[in-house]
Amino acid sequence: MEKTVLVVDDQIGIRMLLEEVISHEGYRVEQAMNGQEALDKIKQDSPDLIMLDYKLPIIDGEALVQLLEEDGFAIPTVVMSGLPERAEGKMKKYSSVRKTIGKPFQLNDIRILVNEIIGN
Repeated sequence: MEKTVLVVDDQIGIRMLLEEVISHEGYRVEQAMNGQEALDKIKQDSPDLIMLDYKLPIIDGEALVQLLEEDGFAIPTVVMSGLPERAEGKMKKYSSVRKTIGKPFQLNDIRILVNEIIGN
């Protein structure tokens, strides 16, 4: 069965770019533009990995991870942030967060990371 990655970012360009890179690696990609949309999608069909922007409208990245963990979801998550050091400090308390990466990021790093976490 094909593994799914949920890309959550309020910038459409980043969502489209990540979808292109990740789907090229053989994964199905879903997109959400804010934390609420992501939460709704996750509750319908839990992905294998979440690529999550730290700063999001409605429900931000940290609040989303907290809600998911409180509800018993243990989905590996990669947090993306323009201020990765600050985000990493806040996100390291969550067991589902595997890595915090800075924006802008290298596309090859994304390929490697996704394959390391949920490799086919």
